[in-house]
Amino acid sequence: MQSHLHKQFVCCDRLLRSCALPCPAVTARFLVLCPCWLGILALHYRAYHNSDPPGLHQLWHQSRLGKNAAEGFGCDIFELFAISPVYFERDGLIVAEDDAGRLVGFVHASFAVNETETALDYRQGILSALVVHPEYRRRGIGRALVERAEQYLRGRGAVAVEAGGGLNRNGFYCGIYGGMEASGFCSEAMAGRDFFAACGYGPGMETCVLRRDLQRSRDPVHVRLMRHRRLLQMTISDRPEGESWWWFCRFGQMESMRIALHSRETGELVAAGQIVGMDLFIPKWGVRSVGLRKILVPEPLRRFGYAQFLVLELCRRLREEHVQLVEAQVGVENSAALELFTSSKFELHGRLQTFRKRLG
Repeated sequence: MQSHLHKQFVCCDRLLRSCALPCPAVTARFLVLCPCWLGILALHYRAYHNSDPPGLHQLWHQSRLGKNAAEGFGCDIFELFAISPVYFERDGLIVAEDDAGRLVGFVHASFAVNETETALDYRQGILSALVVHPEYRRRGIGRALVERAEQYLRGRGAVAVEAGGGLNRNGFYCGIYGGMEASGFCSEAMAGRDFFAACGYGPGMETCVLRRDLQRSRDPVHVRLMRHRRLLQMTISDRPEGESWWWFCRFGQMESMRIALHSRETGELVAAGQIVGMDLFIPKWGVRSVGLRKILVPEPLRRFGYAQFLVLELCRRLREEHVQLVEAQVGVENSAALELFTSSKFELHGRLQTFRKRLG
């Protein structure tokens, strides 16, 4: 019977493995030895315990996750976005801790949603988060966490895994990472491409994060927009209508509103969208922000400028409410949406990247 005790020796930044990975993955113990340190540090990899949120919350704030990661919020907020969703499974959140009980890293494995957004698709695994304390990076901890996450996903039936989730696919951390939505890893905050390539991953989805500073930009002016202002009326309701189970799991705990554009003469709906509050980023960014998503125009009414007018009219009203920053996330392949937002004075602020791997 194979022992669950295995050793790894880490000297500075080089990891030398002395044997194969254990099974089950989340119960192994590793010894990490470096001549730069005084003594030996024992690392344990295990599944989530109910007592972990304070340590995870502290690790989040110590890990310098980049400009698109919210900070300054309480442990209860972390639990709301990372632990509370109904599909959370404790075995999917794997932590690395030292002998003193300090959490130095974690990976959160989960699953994508099915096409109807009514349930999870257990064939498609997701790495919703991967965090390692800066003092413990480049010592093999991230790789060990990813390998254990893959083993968990494989055991639940996944045939592929997307590290970072992707646009509308990550069921956790929406509202505290990536901006409005946790659509991937921030490209400027980590050497993600090289790390995941070393773990056998290839490039996946890429999401553009577009933002507009309402205090520093002016609306475009042309005749068609002036005509729309006379003929169309915008309404804002407190809650989006007809949303899916997946939407309520991800955005239901956040402030959100539905915006609609109607013809003043006939009442016909010509465009609609959603805004989502991003108040958890105020401590880091220092300004009020909202996210703009799901802009829809009926097929026969496209190419008349209704979507642009909706975006610009909303920005005008948000400016009056002292909101300074508006964000949109768009897949890099969605040229129509990219054109819409750039023509509405949004600028590219960053990219969120995912990485993809088949599970044999």
